[in-house]
Amino acid sequence: MVNMVFFRCFVSFYLLVQVAFAQTKTVEFSDELCRYRGHYDSRKFTEKQLLSTYRIVGMGYSIDDRGTSAELTARYESTIREVRAIDVVEDTYFKKLKADMLAYLKQTYTLKKIEKNARTKPEDLIAAVQKDSKAWYYAQALNNGGEQLLKVYEELVKSKMVDNAWPENLWNTYLENMSKDNRLDLAFDYVLVYGWWNSANSLVDHVVYDGTQMKNFLALFIKVDTLNCDEP
Repeated sequence: MVNMVFFRCFVSFYLLVQVAFAQTKTVEFSDELCRYRGHYDSRKFTEKQLLSTYRIVGMGYSIDDRGTSAELTARYESTIREVRAIDVVEDTYFKKLKADMLAYLKQTYTLKKIEKNARTKPEDLIAAVQKDSKAWYYAQALNNGGEQLLKVYEELVKSKMVDNAWPENLWNTYLENMSKDNRLDLAFDYVLVYGWWNSANSLVDHVVYDGTQMKNFLALFIKVDTLNCDEP
């Protein structure tokens, strides 16, 4: 009788181990230095979901702003489709991370497109940013042009000189530009990039990659083995 009870217990334990083993699967992934093997519960995630989620963990998405406005739009739409197609795991953190990335791309694209069309539609520079922000101040000068733009150009150059390793070079370039017939165009380009864009970009909801993404990704696994690492 005792042997029969023992046998039944052994069989039950064996079956439980077999089921647990069957539900635990592995997937490999890597970062800049190491390759890993993660052991995960296949009842919670699929390999495809984990690898798809890792795409948004292991890399930040951005939009190359070279070329025309139409080329910018084409790259944005391609990137947005790619991010939307990412099948993240059923996890609140990663669903929010995906949503935050989409929001960041949309905000950045909107600003980049306005920047590209600034010559013909400078008023859009004002409408795109918060009133009374630094970006709004630069937008007013870019929209109004003339002496106001030149005044802001000088202010901006002087502010950049403070933390520059070669401030006299900045000032000499400024003086040279001011002596040219196209000084308003040169002032516009400088204030647009170093004033308006830098300030407007600081208002964007950036996705900060500080290691939190990887930490949360590793937490999805039962355990993670480091297979090999390159020398840093």
